[in-house]
Amino acid sequence: MLRKRDPRPIESEDDSSVSARVLGKRKACYADESDDDSSGSATVLGDRQTGESSGSSSSPPLYKRRKMHQYDEEDDEIKIQPGKFGPYGLANGSAVIMPMPVHDPQPVDIRNRRTRDANGNLLKTRRFGAMELDDSFTKRSVTIGNGLPAGMTCVRACGWGNQPCGLFIETNKSRITHHLFLWHGVKPDKETLCKFEDCPKQEKMINLGRHIEGVHYTTALECAYCGKPGSRSDSLDRHLETCKPYRCAMKAARKFIPTKPKKLVYGYIVPARDAT
Repeated sequence: MLRKRDPRPIESEDDSSVSARVLGKRKACYADESDDDSSGSATVLGDRQTGESSGSSSSPPLYKRRKMHQYDEEDDEIKIQPGKFGPYGLANGSAVIMPMPVHDPQPVDIRNRRTRDANGNLLKTRRFGAMELDDSFTKRSVTIGNGLPAGMTCVRACGWGNQPCGLFIETNKSRITHHLFLWHGVKPDKETLCKFEDCPKQEKMINLGRHIEGVHYTTALECAYCGKPGSRSDSLDRHLETCKPYRCAMKAARKFIPTKPKKLVYGYIVPARDAT
């Protein structure tokens, strides 16, 4: 037997009551998910309902995306302290040889400096005015800087505090390693504390050469995509997150291999050994 249909119209809920009920459920979900930040959730809900910001007019936009890393320009500032013969030059294609120094304003006591290597061979030096340079290495050339013209090299003073030598070394890790072994007796297979001022690094000789080149002599890195200089590798990594040429190259390449940053080597530009 069929039931008779109730002739009375079915009462439907008002749209506003449905919205209020759904909103109440959403509000409860927000409260459960973030008990520690209930005030922030309530603010977001209130803004969604009214379409207005509940904060002051100077508050940031509601849906503004927060960056994962804030790039601090001050951390990336390159500060290059001059040496005893004046400011350093950049070892690149436009470098020129510095004026020959005629006076040493800060002479080093070298009375205890070594004169012979472990085999009794005489250690060699050469002079560029008042500057004395390590000349004990072999004649093979090394790469210094970015496109330094032929006949030039870049040197920095040896800052090894134990048994000072007063010599200038080419800013290359192989030259530095060779210098530490011959002039300061650093053992190749033994960890040695870096004797540069206030440096706590302790490494084997081959790693000390890389450390001195990178920390004490190489003062900056340059982004290979936009040319922006950075004082440290970590600051350059943060820069790449917002570097447009880098991101464009990464999207365009099928298999992307990042180009290494260029080393900005600062020192005294002097004639190479073959040019003197």
